[in-house]
Amino acid sequence: MSSNPRVKCTVDQCTHNIAGEYCSAANVDIYNEALGDSTANSSGATQCKSFHQRKTVGDMVGSLHNINVGGLVSGPLMEGTQVTPSVKCFVNSCTHWNSGDYCHASEIHVQGMNAGKTADTDCETFQSKTGK
Repeated sequence: MSSNPRVKCTVDQCTHNIAGEYCSAANVDIYNEALGDSTANSSGATQCKSFHQRKTVGDMVGSLHNINVGGLVSGPLMEGTQVTPSVKCFVNSCTHWNSGDYCHASEIHVQGMNAGKTADTDCETFQSKTGK
């Protein structure tokens, strides 16, 4: 089973960020910011582990292992299609999390303007199961 929600990405310094606020990664992994913990209580306590900072050409080459080639080709060329990475979520305190660590939101928003590291990114779609 896979989960492919529409991904809006405003992490402008990531190698996977492309025009139109899309993510060109094949796989997006959302984690709790605190290592080994899966009980985030706010979007600020989450992070996109697929973030790969874009500074040099070497950074672009280094991120090629996680590129969504099919989505990059079909998204801009075929009307009605979009680049949709597989999204795994390891934050089981989120209402969109489901067994198998899949995100079942129809759309997610990953943000982190001017991010320099993974911890500077957040899954803005996070909603706590406890309502806090």
